[in-house]
Amino acid sequence: MQSGATHPHARTTALPHIRRHQTGSIPKTLVPPLRSAVILALILAGALSAAISTLEDLALGPESHWNGSDGSGGYPSGDAFFTNDYDVEWDFWAGFAYSNRTDVENTGTDGQYTAIAGSGQGGSANYAVAFVGWEAPPTVEFAEPQGIGGLYVTNSSYAYFDMLQGSPFSKKFGGETGDEEDWFKLTITGLNVDDEVTGTVEFYLADFRDADSSQDYILDAWAFIDLASLGVVKSLQFSLDSSDQGAFGMNTPAYFCLDTIVPWREVATFEDLTLTPESHWNGSDGSGGYLSGDAFFANDYNADWDFWTGFAYSNETNIDKAGMDGQYTAIPGSGQNDSTNYAVAFVGWEAPPAIIITKPKGLSGLYVTNSSYAYNDMLQGSALSKKFGGETGDEEDWFKLTITGLDADDESTGTVEFYLADFRAADSSQDYILDKWAFVDLASLGVVSTLQFSLDSSDQGAFGMNTPAYFCLDTILGAADGVSDIESEDTESVPAVEETPDRPLEQE
Repeated sequence: MQSGATHPHARTTALPHIRRHQTGSIPKTLVPPLRSAVILALILAGALSAAISTLEDLALGPESHWNGSDGSGGYPSGDAFFTNDYDVEWDFWAGFAYSNRTDVENTGTDGQYTAIAGSGQGGSANYAVAFVGWEAPPTVEFAEPQGIGGLYVTNSSYAYFDMLQGSPFSKKFGGETGDEEDWFKLTITGLNVDDEVTGTVEFYLADFRDADSSQDYILDAWAFIDLASLGVVKSLQFSLDSSDQGAFGMNTPAYFCLDTIVPWREVATFEDLTLTPESHWNGSDGSGGYLSGDAFFANDYNADWDFWTGFAYSNETNIDKAGMDGQYTAIPGSGQNDSTNYAVAFVGWEAPPAIIITKPKGLSGLYVTNSSYAYNDMLQGSALSKKFGGETGDEEDWFKLTITGLDADDESTGTVEFYLADFRAADSSQDYILDKWAFVDLASLGVVSTLQFSLDSSDQGAFGMNTPAYFCLDTILGAADGVSDIESEDTESVPAVEETPDRPLEQE
């Protein structure tokens, strides 16, 4: 009834939780793969306080859905309104429904209300289901114009199985040989208060265009789409396109599922820090750290040894640097969303790298990636560290970042683990070393005063971890207004930082 992934480096990231018969390469906006159920839940976990909309404020009976049959024209959730168009004569709907169905084996129209992931994002109950009809596009309207950090999407069971197996109305993706270059693309358009386009973001829900067929995928997990590039928007519109076209348009069922819209509330972006081109700051002025936005980044510099730990910051872009020469370079070659500045962390042997939030608050998340130093050591090996996967590629190596939240009393609020590299899958095509900026959801940590960071690796020696203990960080996002900040005048825990010619301070 209803019916470009880029790979700039030798090692690319793979899709999270892709079914074994469809492995996949990663679109540049996607969260990297996580094969541990515990880690997946932590990274993708949402929270009411950190989202514009989570759909959890909508009431449904067990294993049911709402499709607009009450003629209301849509529904509010959080600070967003989801449009719906229902035709009573034909019992036909378009726009957004919502659902809590978990029956992922349903195919055809029986699966139109089921997210193939089997639940909402982060294991939640409710999620939105979109059908792109022939009139107005599905639209999410916001109560107030604002920047959007991003949102989560996955395929519907209907579309997933039609692409996986084919149907009387649509083709099996890849064809019988698996070599046909099929794709299923979601386009998200931002509109401002005057209904003018602010930009578009494209995301492949399925992609079989890679010359290496092991990189083909049909998305079956919740994946995060970064929408920062859209700027301030009043609404989002959604459209779908596919390689499978017929006389009446697209044959692939025009459905997708959506959950957890994350606000853009900048805590720190590093763009308020001054650097000359292709340079860095590593604490050699002895200041003990630096402020960016509403966060202080601790640094410990030893003048006797010209040695630093904690956080530096950089705008270096030469990703071909290896070894110590690459310690200040993020492997994507720029900051998150092609910005200029980013932080570089080195985890030393004393205090862990720490970020002090000047006003305790809930955080939506932040972006991380590998340094050129660590990336190239893991990719190629060095005199001091091993090549990940070993010579055969079968060794189960990994490089893990752990983020710990601390409250105002320095009590832990929780931890989030994230794999910067992971070679533990039985299918070696799922191995990856992260070479893009990836969003790490920190909503599960609640209100925090401090974030602490540690690294661990499968490559250990007599003196501890052999993998270079570096990672890069950018763009920390706060929770939604009204629940983010704890009112406090106590800023004594933030060290004083002196202004220098290369690092002027931002004053409130």
